[in-house]
Amino acid sequence: MALVQLTDLIVDVATRHVSPLERLTAAVDLSSRLDELGDHLIGHFVDEARRSGASWTEIGESIGVSKQAAQKRFVPKESPDLVRPSLDRYTDRARRVVALAKHHARHSERIGTEHLLMGLLDEHGGLGARTVAKLEASEGTTRLALLVELEKESGKRPDPQPFSAHSRKALELAVREALRLAHTFVGTEHLLLGLLAEGDGAAARVLDSTGVERDAAERYVVAEITSAINRGPRSTPRAG
Repeated sequence: MALVQLTDLIVDVATRHVSPLERLTAAVDLSSRLDELGDHLIGHFVDEARRSGASWTEIGESIGVSKQAAQKRFVPKESPDLVRPSLDRYTDRARRVVALAKHHARHSERIGTEHLLMGLLDEHGGLGARTVAKLEASEGTTRLALLVELEKESGKRPDPQPFSAHSRKALELAVREALRLAHTFVGTEHLLLGLLAEGDGAAARVLDSTGVERDAAERYVVAEITSAINRGPRSTPRAG
């Protein structure tokens, strides 16, 4: 297995920056990104182990921590705090999706994946919405199915209003999808892939019912971004 060598990282930083302080700043940034990759690598296989039936006690033993520590690190909990995952890498469109989700959840006890998906569809110029439009069984069926979900809500909005555990997981997976595809940004397309990868929330159920599948969505997203890049250096990729 090919491993990242320290020498390679040093050369990479040194060739891209001239002054020692610029190199130090770049090294700190690179170290942070490597830490993030490591966290998502472990998280991917924790999710895989859970799907295979492994207990939290077994997972904790495998990574050298207690059951409680493993759950605290890897089980999303309802919270209004989005420090993890961070929105720093989100595009403007992706941030608007999160803001729109909060708007759609104004009559709900929490911000769910259904609200994130509705916000994604409202940001219709983004690649996420365009992917849904391309893959859904017929035009508008996803929005209609979401409206049915939203009609079920009658809760009183708390302050602060939490993101549901499913939403927090989907947002975490959006970052992981971007890292997996070697993209330096998190756009609406990654939010869509995160909602599909999460699998258990209302958004995933709605998307499944309207024929939007994860593999097909990823193929379309990758093809669209590749096509935009191939149109030339003057062309701005229509990621979002």
